[in-house]
Amino acid sequence: MAVKCPSCGGHMAFNVPTQALKCRYCDRDFQIDDYDRSNVAETDKDIYMVTVYKCPNCGAELSAPDDQTVAYCSYCGSESILSMKQEEAIRPTRIIPFKISKEEAINTYEETLRSYRYVPKELKEGEHINSFRGIYIPYLSYEVDVPDNAIKLKGTLNYTSGKWDYHEEYDIDVEIGGTIKGISFDASSSFDDSIAREIAPFDTSEDEAFREAYLAGFYSDKLTTPPEAYGDMVEKMAIDTVYGGIAERTGLVNVVRPNEYSERKRQTGVDGYRHRVDLFPVWFLTWKNKGRVAYSVMNGQTGNLSMDIPVDKKAFFKVSAIATAILFIILSLLPMFILPKTISWIAAVFLVISSIVFSSEISKIYYRENRIFDIGYVNAKKGTQKKKKKKKATSPRGKGCLNGILFALISFVILAYFVLSEILDSNGPLVNPVVYAITLLIQIILFIRTTIRSTKIEKKTAPIPMLIGVIVLGIGLLIGIKNPVYDFWYYGMAILCLLAMLGNMVSMINYLNYLTTRPVPDFFRREGADHGK
Repeated sequence: MAVKCPSCGGHMAFNVPTQALKCRYCDRDFQIDDYDRSNVAETDKDIYMVTVYKCPNCGAELSAPDDQTVAYCSYCGSESILSMKQEEAIRPTRIIPFKISKEEAINTYEETLRSYRYVPKELKEGEHINSFRGIYIPYLSYEVDVPDNAIKLKGTLNYTSGKWDYHEEYDIDVEIGGTIKGISFDASSSFDDSIAREIAPFDTSEDEAFREAYLAGFYSDKLTTPPEAYGDMVEKMAIDTVYGGIAERTGLVNVVRPNEYSERKRQTGVDGYRHRVDLFPVWFLTWKNKGRVAYSVMNGQTGNLSMDIPVDKKAFFKVSAIATAILFIILSLLPMFILPKTISWIAAVFLVISSIVFSSEISKIYYRENRIFDIGYVNAKKGTQKKKKKKKATSPRGKGCLNGILFALISFVILAYFVLSEILDSNGPLVNPVVYAITLLIQIILFIRTTIRSTKIEKKTAPIPMLIGVIVLGIGLLIGIKNPVYDFWYYGMAILCLLAMLGNMVSMINYLNYLTTRPVPDFFRREGADHGK
């Protein structure tokens, strides 16, 4: 139901600076407690009515206490009217009201944006910045009881006094017990766990008993993650907290914990947990471009900010062209001091370094796009997929990886044989062919690794520059084996390496923009949504 003004019947919204309700029409302020006392029948219920808005493009759902026209989706960035329906929702237990206003969020965002280079101009425009949306994210907050108990542990202390090193051992008798609180995890599969970690923590000492009035003028996401999804992690964190507390009390003495987790769990007596649903505030800003989305998300209590900032390629390459011209002048002077052969293998080393950086970037994209470490998302996804049976044999992808590495090693042995044969026969220099053989092996492994990762991400062009690097270094190895006397061979080889590096750089910029954006989400097939009803 809508939060209406007792004086004029107009819609009210929660005003962050005053922490009170403000009528949009008569401009009167009402304290939350005063408003709730006039709506006791509503606050006593375990459920409350909300208007649920569903995006027709990605399936994301947001709820609000009143009816309004929603023209865009905060998760996929689509500009379309969201469908709405009335629905019952479980009343959360606690809520942290917004402490940072929209104006403060915008100012912090603009100030932070100034520290980034090559920012697309669209991210700086007022129309985009004013699209910050206040959303309450459901969090599962856990409490773990630690039974009153006395436990025995060992402790050690190592120190040096004068010329002597000392090692002391202690028997530690300590009493434990109490309740561990403040363990919270986001409970929405729409909200990426990586973002939740970046904007954490929330200070639960400022939470309030949930009142519907706090939601006025804001949205809330839907609870989709069951409490057991984080159960094992909660117990482990509680056990670590117990031993951490003991370590604080013993000072410099190092507490020796049991090696086995099962023994630590038995010793502390931790078994089970309690949970409740809380709402935590975030400011959400979405930018959509060419089928990808970039999020800027701010903790609505502390101001911690997580930003996806892509690179403006035109601005970047303009600066790069100037830097390249300066570098070209420097390199043109190098032959006066460095031999052409040395320049060629140095270029090969830099090529491999750029390939390592590029391959690492592809791995980051793989982890993010498949949300490998996002527990809430993985749990929701389980409802749409049948569990695969575990096989004792290596999976086909694992076999492909192992076969590829085996092929690379065999190729390396064969190439090394011919290289050494040519070197021993011709008494030629050793450095060039050895460097090219090693860099070629590394490049082949990176090519295989990148190819495997690319099969699991949307953009699949990453193996192309890596393959070019393999070909270039292969040519370099042949030149090193033949050891020609003319310098132009080595200059040509260095140029090929630099061109391959340029290909890596261009691909890295494209993939950097890919890494700093996310695929448009699809929540139509997520399950577990009944947890929010």
